[in-house]
Amino acid sequence: MKLLGLIGGVSPEATVIYYRLLTDAARARLGPLHSAKLMVYALDYGVMIEHYDNRDWDAFIAEVVKAAKHLEAAGAEALIICSNTTHVAADAVREAVNVPLIHMLDVLAEDMKAAGARRPLLLGTPVVMGEAHYRNELAKRYDGEVLVPTDKEQEAIGRIILDELVLGNVLDASREELLAIVARHGAGGVILGCTELCMILGQEHCDMPVFDTTGLHAAAAARFIFEEE
Repeated sequence: MKLLGLIGGVSPEATVIYYRLLTDAARARLGPLHSAKLMVYALDYGVMIEHYDNRDWDAFIAEVVKAAKHLEAAGAEALIICSNTTHVAADAVREAVNVPLIHMLDVLAEDMKAAGARRPLLLGTPVVMGEAHYRNELAKRYDGEVLVPTDKEQEAIGRIILDELVLGNVLDASREELLAIVARHGAGGVILGCTELCMILGQEHCDMPVFDTTGLHAAAAARFIFEEE
């Protein structure tokens, strides 16, 4: 089993989900007494969200790169960034370290291609939905049309993520609000483009394919550490 380094803390709720999924993957492969070999560098969410709010991407990326270097120096054999939004730092991390980075959008694009998905609706933080970086990086990997919510819907989704889910609050009313947004777009799938969205939405809530980036990313990381690909 290889040693995996997790860049987490953005938010802590998402980091916990990754830890659980990777532990479950180890138990499924090796038995119930086993767990995955992991190291976590938990970034301070309060610091990171301040950089996010200020759109100070230089400072934001510097924190992520520092985490990557620490994990590499401590012996991690591969890295994952436990956040969609934080993949804004992915290229900088790859340049800064000599171990592989398992990129979330590589995994997402592969799964959407395998499913034959067309016109999925992208849900995520306002930066993921409304700014160019995430969508441009996804377009390099996936040639289908990706739908985005309206500005007003993006505001509502951002509120649910940043005011509720990152604090561990999962509300039925917010789930219904998200499902109403999905229903309005006539999409051919839903991308959960924020690692916390799997807390409130899943395939069981939708009659179209749901692409859970957290689950897909953790599964790819498990395949790497168990040398299955």
